[in-house]
Amino acid sequence: MKIFSNFESGSINVIKAESKDDIQLTIPKDNQSDVYQWFHFRLESEPQQSHSFKILDLAKSGYPEGWNGYDVVASYDREEWFRIPAEFDGDTLSFSIIPDHGSMYFAYFAPYSYDRHQDLIHLAQAQHNCRLETLGHTLDGNDMSLLTIGEPDEGKKKVWLIARQHPGETMAEWFMEGVVQRLLDETDTV
Repeated sequence: MKIFSNFESGSINVIKAESKDDIQLTIPKDNQSDVYQWFHFRLESEPQQSHSFKILDLAKSGYPEGWNGYDVVASYDREEWFRIPAEFDGDTLSFSIIPDHGSMYFAYFAPYSYDRHQDLIHLAQAQHNCRLETLGHTLDGNDMSLLTIGEPDEGKKKVWLIARQHPGETMAEWFMEGVVQRLLDETDTV
């Protein structure tokens, strides 16, 4: 059994993984921060065998209340994601699964890759009613992009939609993908 996080958005510390019945993990702090909430890792193990996970020390995470009622997100192919029931005792998130395949991904929310982000930005800016402007760069050197959709005019109201200002907010980028597609769809009457 092996646990990996050496990929884009991968984030987990393995504390103990000698037994499939007692896999103990912690979440590392976000890059250049004292906050932690995001996790994303891959399990490689024998399929059709029960695995029990414990993510420890969550009482000190960025938003401990967010673990109440939370279910882990998992995938075999990183395209289709599903939920695994979990229990939170105030400090430890526990969940178990019998994997169907030898490799399986787990995450806080469905990851949204930087490549997919770039695809969305450049698909949008290729439309005649959208303009791309790079406002600056993140601490990691990634572009901070502004998309202006429609023709600005003094008589029009301006609406700002901001997402993904924090690395663990992947769900916001999934939302923005839908918003951008909808705003660029000239056949959409809503």
